[in-house]
Amino acid sequence: MKVGGILMPIVSAITFNLSLIFNVVRTIIDLILVWYVIYVLVSMMRQNMRTMQLFKGVLLILILKIFTNLLGLSAMDYLVDTVLTWGVVAIIIVFQPEIRGLLEKIGRTKLEIKHDNLSDDEKERLMDELVAAITKLSEDQTGALITFERSQSLIDYINTGTKINADIKSELFTTIFWEGTPLHDGATIIKDDRVICAAAFYPPTNQELSPLYGARHRAALGISEITDSLTVVVSEETGTISFAVNGKLRKIPRKELRASLVNELNWFNSKDKDGEKDDQKG
Repeated sequence: MKVGGILMPIVSAITFNLSLIFNVVRTIIDLILVWYVIYVLVSMMRQNMRTMQLFKGVLLILILKIFTNLLGLSAMDYLVDTVLTWGVVAIIIVFQPEIRGLLEKIGRTKLEIKHDNLSDDEKERLMDELVAAITKLSEDQTGALITFERSQSLIDYINTGTKINADIKSELFTTIFWEGTPLHDGATIIKDDRVICAAAFYPPTNQELSPLYGARHRAALGISEITDSLTVVVSEETGTISFAVNGKLRKIPRKELRASLVNELNWFNSKDKDGEKDDQKG
């Protein structure tokens, strides 16, 4: 009986400690998950000024709600509650394009892009064709929109265009974007080493842009906000070359075009890694 009397408190203490440790670990995991979700949502909203303004507005209302409760401002508290109640419906209606884009980005299918089946010479040839085509379009001030599919599938947008499935050739791009062709108005999509389609259409961005940017730039930003694709835009008015990536436009000088494409597309990464391995073996 004495032994049992001694063991009971020990067992109870161990059980209590295990329960306490479990609760602490569960709380930590819960907080980490909540902060991660908040971090992902804020990162996505930062790519669109309207959604960022929405986030700031919601945060301000929540802070106001806390103050009205602490100070006992019943009339103001009722007004804030009304805004919170009907604000959700208003947000869904007003920010429907942003919400749709956010859900599309979260649910976008991941792909594994492979260029390892191409030789180094073939990769160089493809890059030469692309640089020659974009440079020619820029010099002639021919508007163009060329998108490269990366890890996220563009199948939904490919289906909006005219499927081609052709080799990457400089002459093909200058023909497609010539104003007299039916395919010039829209985007041409490249997947791996093939031109998959032309005249594809994208949802335009809702960002406030300078009047210097037209429908092509808005479409390029729109697709870059909901996928990880790279879109090259050639301005019809000025011939300026721009890259649209992660919801941002970046002007690219012609002399830097090839280096910028190589850096963004990562076609030659496998080559560099193999070279590093050979150096280490040596």
